Amino acid sequence: MLKGSEILAESLMTEKKEVIVPKGTVLRREYIPLIHSLGIEALTVEDPYEHLEKPNYFINLSCMQSIISQVKRLMERHIYHAGKPLYEFEMIANEIIKQMNAMPESMVVDLYERTPDLYEHTVMVTLLAVRVARKLHLDQKKQYDIAVGCLLHDIGIRYITTKYADREWKNADSMDVFEFKKHTILGYSALEHETWIPDSARKMILFHHEKQDRTGFPMRRKNPEIECKIIQACDAFDCGICGMECRRISVQDMLEKIRKESGTKFDSEVVNVLVSGIAHYPVGTTVKMDNQMEGIVISQTDDPENPVIMLLDTERKNKKHNLMLEENVSILQVV
Repeated sequence: MLKGSEILAESLMTEKKEVIVPKGTVLRREYIPLIHSLGIEALTVEDPYEHLEKPNYFINLSCMQSIISQVKRLMERHIYHAGKPLYEFEMIANEIIKQMNAMPESMVVDLYERTPDLYEHTVMVTLLAVRVARKLHLDQKKQYDIAVGCLLHDIGIRYITTKYADREWKNADSMDVFEFKKHTILGYSALEHETWIPDSARKMILFHHEKQDRTGFPMRRKNPEIECKIIQACDAFDCGICGMECRRISVQDMLEKIRKESGTKFDSEVVNVLVSGIAHYPVGTTVKMDNQMEGIVISQTDDPENPVIMLLDTERKNKKHNLMLEENVSILQVV
């Protein structure tokens, strides 16, 4: 929400690419009604606290982007070039496990809402799942199987024709729902000749949309396999914050949602481990405290619900607060 005095990080332009307000402009309060009247729903402003913010990522961002590009290349080659083999995913799975095992097990990670992208979603689910597997002390073989299953779990999406991004299915056309639900079976079938894929990974591909209360698809079954339980929770969480196969919601709302479904739709132990490593308030989030003051989250602690924040007092003087150490200060809400 604009308040005035923000600095525009990208120029506001018309559909014809004509600049309305140039980059670097200080947005005075009187500009805000004009921006709203033009139907502009989102804009990018400079973050004055960026130099203080220290987000925690699963892996180095450049490494992350490289893995996403590799996943895209291999999947598209398989689909568009007569089923080219996918055994190179073995190397990607092992690289992810190596990277993930190098990070501190107790580190709380910053995740953000984002636009739906099949390949980014694929990699993010893999990172989440390997992290959960590691914290559950599963051996390297199971971590590898889980990484392979996650990397290939949504390959069937490329074989369906219905829209799946940022979509509500509750009142959708029944034929669209049927088409969408085919992707688990199509993905499983597409990998029939990939003999290198572990059996547990194949089950993950087929059953990643099943639920523990038998309300999922394609078979409405409860899976006892830990690999399936892990991907079901991790896939649902990441879908929620990026709008893959559902409506996108905030990180805070998705954390609340998956906690409510713990023990019914998702395995409670898996959910507990999953949410324990995800920041409830990602770095850069503006929050209001229970003393009515506002602040910016600048880093995480080992407690996902109590980060380090920079409070702004009435004199605009910066004050850091480690909420894990302060019992008399807590976050009331996201601004």
